Amino acid sequence: MAQTLPSMEVGLPGSPPAEKLEALSQVNGLILDVDGVLFEGQRLLPGAIELITFLKQSRTPFVYLSNNTTFPLEHHIGKLSRLGSPASPDSIITAARVTAQVLARESEAETCCLVIGENGLIEALAEEGFEITHSDYERAKYVVIGMDRWLTYEKLRCASLAIRNGAEFISSNPDPTYPDGTQLLPASGAIQAALEATTGVRARVTGKPAVYGFLQALDRLGTLPGETAMLGDQPEIDIQGAVNAGVRAFLVLSSLTPHYQPQSGYSQPEAVFKNTLDFYEHWLQR
Repeated sequence: MAQTLPSMEVGLPGSPPAEKLEALSQVNGLILDVDGVLFEGQRLLPGAIELITFLKQSRTPFVYLSNNTTFPLEHHIGKLSRLGSPASPDSIITAARVTAQVLARESEAETCCLVIGENGLIEALAEEGFEITHSDYERAKYVVIGMDRWLTYEKLRCASLAIRNGAEFISSNPDPTYPDGTQLLPASGAIQAALEATTGVRARVTGKPAVYGFLQALDRLGTLPGETAMLGDQPEIDIQGAVNAGVRAFLVLSSLTPHYQPQSGYSQPEAVFKNTLDFYEHWLQR
């Protein structure tokens, strides 16, 4: 039987309300995760529309930073328009485009990439001038992976052979699961784990929790790291990435993180909120 999303009826560890408000009062720019904070699949989460509407009305700078690599930019623009007003391309930073831009700075034109992924990742790499293959493991200089709902053994075989042949192994994001609104699905991190297991090579991660997307976000916001906050729902991805980039870190609970307990070896959020609506209500009071 397919796994359903866990109940959100959980206790909430974290900071007292006064400390949360103090932390929020120091924020002049927001970096917003999308899946788990504003949406689960195509389902809008409570508080999402209210938060985005208020940020725009108050002219608070914000950008979206998503590890989702499955869809091209136009899809993200259309999805985010459901929050009440059109999202500009400059306000959306995706792991697919971050990955393509990082690799383009490091390589020659028409470098061959063997890709496991969907249209968002493929189109982003093609736009930066990369040659795309799904099977030519002898010529590939990079193996680049993202979530792939049409993953096959043949794709894994070719990718593993390319890595063993010397291609650099790039993971656009290490998210182990993706919430589609009703179920938790295997995501890019599951493919990464399979290839790491079969090749013995650790992937280089370019999406969150790597800092590349956060640095782009800070540049677009025009704010300093200490006055900027990341709002995300995955401690190992969003929170760790924010801390890596020197950005303040706020956690909302979601189907991926139905409760929160600090873990040794990982950075901790500055404040924890029950959900996006709870964050929005605290934001109004700051």
